[in-house]
Amino acid sequence: MAPQKVIIIGGSVAGLLQGLQLKRQGSHVVVLEQDPSKDRASHESGVSIGKTVVSILDKYDATGRPAAIPAEYMSAAWRRRLRVANTTWHHNMSNWGTLYLILRANFDGLKSGCVPNPPEPKPTDGKVEYHSGKQVYGVSYDKDKGIVTVSYADVTTGEKDSVSAEMVIAADGVHSTVRKLMQAPTRKEYSGYIGWRGTVPERLLSKSTIEYFSNRLNFSLLGGHYFISYLIPTEAGHVEPGKRLINWVWYYVVPDGSPEMEAIFTDVDGKVHPNTVPQGLVNPNVWKAQLARWSSTMTAPLAELVSNTPKPFVTKVIEAQTTTASFYDGRLVLVGDAFTGFRSHLGWASEQAARHAVSLDKVWRGEITMKQRDEEAILYAQRFIYLNRMMGFSGLGWMLSFLRNALGYVWVMFRHYIGVLLA
Repeated sequence: MAPQKVIIIGGSVAGLLQGLQLKRQGSHVVVLEQDPSKDRASHESGVSIGKTVVSILDKYDATGRPAAIPAEYMSAAWRRRLRVANTTWHHNMSNWGTLYLILRANFDGLKSGCVPNPPEPKPTDGKVEYHSGKQVYGVSYDKDKGIVTVSYADVTTGEKDSVSAEMVIAADGVHSTVRKLMQAPTRKEYSGYIGWRGTVPERLLSKSTIEYFSNRLNFSLLGGHYFISYLIPTEAGHVEPGKRLINWVWYYVVPDGSPEMEAIFTDVDGKVHPNTVPQGLVNPNVWKAQLARWSSTMTAPLAELVSNTPKPFVTKVIEAQTTTASFYDGRLVLVGDAFTGFRSHLGWASEQAARHAVSLDKVWRGEITMKQRDEEAILYAQRFIYLNRMMGFSGLGWMLSFLRNALGYVWVMFRHYIGVLLA
């Protein structure tokens, strides 16, 4: 049976997947989100919608809003050669903002351009609260009562308060505050490359370029760096041809601490950003120099796409992993990127978060123990750390690193199957 009251730290996709499921099961859910803005900035970045996310939406979504654009193929270009490989690969791609707004509409009735008329709560739904601008600074556990207390401060006024519940779910992202508060052993590292990113409205592109990128996940290999691109809905949820966006990510090697890194992450106002330079703040001279250096090596459709990007942004590709998934006798759990932050090559962060939601539901139903849930989460994280690395290394042409991680993946799976046989 689901807990009567649950505190979720982090009100993004990972937290909302948990929150919507708990709401539908009758729990009282309190979300504490650090970002004070009503409408969170998404950069209109693309996300992959896996089968577990789809299953949660099929079960709990009451908006009827399409969350993704399906595609049938995966293709690859080599430098200026348009299509050197093509295979069938069914998948669904979405916009982070679209998914977030659909979840918010279902969770607490947030109105938006994506969902202007949110659904009414169902009679069996639990009470929900979504508090923006709340920075968590402490957690404590009363073992005798089985209660976890979360202390937080308002990021605008500084006013402090606390809230208690029988369950706390930490979904506060790759830079998780809760993970630090719990002193969970964590490996966090820069991958050695960055991701230039952007989205382009179809109306800014030629018909032939739109056709080239349609109905497929596109890899463009440039020898030492590469692009991935695909169609996504707009943040307002438009999925119809002519109103969609083409999303792209450019994985580009930059040594940490180098002058190039400093230049890229210094914004138009001279501020140096530690991880991401948001849309509208990228130094235009840096971006123009990047395009001038590499556009002649791209296919014509890719060059048109990238050069017509209204507001590119850039982020460091980071990997974070902890092997401790729960604390306080299973009453505080790390989920999504707060537990393990993958490199972004497979776009699988939302799928991991959805799997964490489903596995917690199994615990509450008595189908598995918390220990089994944690072991499953750890194995999944180990697998997809290797798979994301392998995808990235193959695109970058780092074949020795690819082989090392392929062997690591095989070893992880071998140990797992041997453990299952011996159990």
